Amino acid sequence: MNKNMKISTTARHCYTQAYADYLRSGDLDEATRQVARDIYMKRGAKPGTSQGDWQEAERITREWPNTITESSNAHMYDHAMAKTREWLKGVETELQLNNLNDAYRAMRAVLHAMRDRLPVNEAAEFAAQLPVLMMGMYYSGWTPKNKPERMHTLEEFLDRVAVELPKGMEPMRVTRGIIKVLDCHVSPGEMEGLRRNFPEGIQGIWAEASGAAR
Repeated sequence: MNKNMKISTTARHCYTQAYADYLRSGDLDEATRQVARDIYMKRGAKPGTSQGDWQEAERITREWPNTITESSNAHMYDHAMAKTREWLKGVETELQLNNLNDAYRAMRAVLHAMRDRLPVNEAAEFAAQLPVLMMGMYYSGWTPKNKPERMHTLEEFLDRVAVELPKGMEPMRVTRGIIKVLDCHVSPGEMEGLRRNFPEGIQGIWAEASGAAR
């Protein structure tokens, strides 16, 4: 058995949690820190240094990107699907819809209106809070040219939402519902930053959605 094979085996069997976390996040630096902490804890009173622990952790995790198999890629895809479904189920429940397809279209209509009213940098920062598969929907058809679009009043914003809504859906009710769902998943700081990027006439819908005075 060659040295690299030993490293991969060690990665899978001795640092199972760190390896599993790496497969989910893809963050090799954080995984290396986790392994280094494990090495330190296992070392106890034995001779050693933090630098030596880190070097050993790097040796162990260096081969991890090469051990990702089709099955682990499928696991990450399944996780992304589950996260997106969780958000859409929230929309379905909040808006009392009958299927996830309508929930998807409602979410898309509101996110696209928000995206187009935001400055480019803020639009990208907000996208980072979305599930990976929903991020693709968010950016679909988007161009940074001539952004943000002119939407100064709530009526203008709701008209933009209505363009992509299924027939029969009321833009105000849908927008309130989507904001409630976003509040459940997006960090409070990001939601507050998002709100502040809209004109005062549009900001009021956040208070209506949350039932709290701003």
